[in-house]
Order: sequence, then C-alpha cells, then structure tokens
Amino acid sequence: MNEAKIDATRAAAILMETIASTFADIAFIDVAPSRPGDPEKAIVAPLRAAIDVLKPVSCRIEIQCPATLKQRIEATLFQGEVRSGNEEDALLEILNVTAGVFLTSYYGPGTDVKLELPQYLFLSDGSEGEILAQAAGDAEGEPLRAVLRSIRYRY
Repeated sequence: MNEAKIDATRAAAILMETIASTFADIAFIDVAPSRPGDPEKAIVAPLRAAIDVLKPVSCRIEIQCPATLKQRIEATLFQGEVRSGNEEDALLEILNVTAGVFLTSYYGPGTDVKLELPQYLFLSDGSEGEILAQAAGDAEGEPLRAVLRSIRYRY
C-alpha cells in the first residue's frame, strides 16, 4: 500500500475519533473537533511528537500541541507520585496508542503494523513530507492537531 490510497476525509475523521478517545481514556481530557468556520487556534511554539509508520503504509503520524497541554497530561498521570524523569514519555505513549488505534481503524483488525519508536521533533520545521490528512481539535481550551504525513522509508 502507499499513501496515494489514503482517503484524506476518512483519515481525518478517524484521526479525530482516535485522538478524542485516546486522550479521554489515558489523560482524562476531552477533545472536541474544531468546528468548520471557527478560526483555528494557533499553537504557539508547538511541541511536535511523531511516530513513523513502516507498515501497512509508509507515513508519519504527529501530535502537535502547546507545552501547557503536555504538562497537564503529566500532572494528571503522575499526580502525587515521585517524579522519575519518565513524565516526558506520557505524550509519546498517547501518540503510540493513537497510531495503533488509527491504523487498526483505518486498515482493519489483523493488519500487520510496524511502527518506529515515538519521538519529539525538536529541530524540525514541519516541512518534511506532504500532509495527507489532519484533524484540529480543542482539548478543554488547548489547541491540538493530529497530522498524517507522507514519509517514504526503505526497509
């Protein structure tokens, strides 16, 4: 399969559903889709967390959000616990779950999925790969965006 077979409208809808359910289940944060016609809230100095998909399609799935949303996730998940330094992994784990659920929802159960490890894209300007689909949402007042990009890998 290749990215030419991805239906942008369907992928955006599934991305939004996946982000909403994953954030609710893991971080107890409600995410609502941005409504058509509403001005999209700019994400100032966005954090970009990405996971590269090798199978069933070569692409990248990203979550873009402000640092304040990441801090809120960490505060929710690690409240009252000794800080171990692993708090940074909370958004990456949400991304990992999001990728798995998205791919299963889009391609169907039993699909062979191969993912790289999720990572933050600190030195990237966001110009790599064509945007195939995206979903913008509001995470209880914080802007949030999920992006599916075409990235080619040889494996």
